[in-house]
Amino acid sequence: MKFIYKGTFDNGEATSGSVDAADENEAFSKLADRGITVEKISVSALGGLDEKWKNLKNRYKTVKLQDLIVFTRQFATLFSAGIPIVTILERLQTQTQSKKLAEKAKDIRADVEAGSPLSVAFGKHKDVFSPLYINMLNVGEEGGVLDIVLGRLTTILETDMETKNRIKTATRYPKMVISAIVVAFVILLTFVIPKFVGIFKKFDTELPLPTKILIWLNSFFQNYWWLLIILAVGLVFGYKKVKKTKKGKDTIDKYSLKVPVLGDLMHKIYVSRIARILGLLYKSGIGIITGFEIVSEVTGNNILKSELLDIRDRVSGGTNIASAFVASPYFPPVVSDMIAAGEETGQLDNMLFKISDYHDEEINYSISTLSSALEPILLVFIAGMVLILALGVFLPMWDMIKVFQ
Repeated sequence: MKFIYKGTFDNGEATSGSVDAADENEAFSKLADRGITVEKISVSALGGLDEKWKNLKNRYKTVKLQDLIVFTRQFATLFSAGIPIVTILERLQTQTQSKKLAEKAKDIRADVEAGSPLSVAFGKHKDVFSPLYINMLNVGEEGGVLDIVLGRLTTILETDMETKNRIKTATRYPKMVISAIVVAFVILLTFVIPKFVGIFKKFDTELPLPTKILIWLNSFFQNYWWLLIILAVGLVFGYKKVKKTKKGKDTIDKYSLKVPVLGDLMHKIYVSRIARILGLLYKSGIGIITGFEIVSEVTGNNILKSELLDIRDRVSGGTNIASAFVASPYFPPVVSDMIAAGEETGQLDNMLFKISDYHDEEINYSISTLSSALEPILLVFIAGMVLILALGVFLPMWDMIKVFQ
């Protein structure tokens, strides 16, 4: 909250101002550190509103993946140097660029100081730290390999960020082209078509269908633009609300894997992530059954989550891991073949890493050819927009030339 105060410095000079503090005692303490003797202090009239606004912003503020990577990397480095966890969290609180992450570090430090295990303290902040993050911390605490686990967590997060950045780079050109075409379409529809309408009305000629469509669109946008905004906002909120339900999330996740070009790429990313995390968990000493349960929580796709739980049940029933994967339609034969080799040689974790590396190569190739794969779709879209505009503008001009003749 914000407190308004009046007081004096040690030399007797009067001063006044405001200070942010959780309560009045903290406000007195902060002012005393500045050498101010408080004569009068009260909560700002806007203090309550400021606090509510701050809480609202923090609620919807997200932590960037890059900030989380730096946070985890620094945690691993400081812990490896033998610095106590409470001191590490205190330093991370002041060093991180993310205000929300700094607040989380402060709360976690308070819980750890009160005797809470690290994984339990992190587990109270699931809006920032994923189930994988929390489970891996638990493994590191119990196994005494927290620095190794934090390093592996950083690797996973860095791989995710690198993949996202490469996809953004590969889709940048198609996005720019589509945006330019849409802007051109809107400009023509808003400024050019109305000019033509005024000219066309002077001549008693039947307008072509494409021109009528453009005129109708222009009239619709001018008179019902507010309806489009409401519809867009409604679709966004509706999508988010449907996605929060299990049935809605299942449907979205199912069809997201079938989207042309991008669906296959996302499928490979999921398989690579599952194999790498499962290998890391298995190498850290976690049982394969528990590993399946943890991985299922961090796949990001409900269909694959359900499939992993089915595989877990088959393995629990006595089926070997390779055969359990063979029965799944969502994992290619190369996965079960390499897992079978890993089971036979006793190197399951290494084989899981090789599965991930294999799919990473496939992902790299798919990303590098993503622009080429999207070109046919892009060309069809551009051709359709240009055709509508060309027919809508030039056909009536051709009719007017015939009228003049």
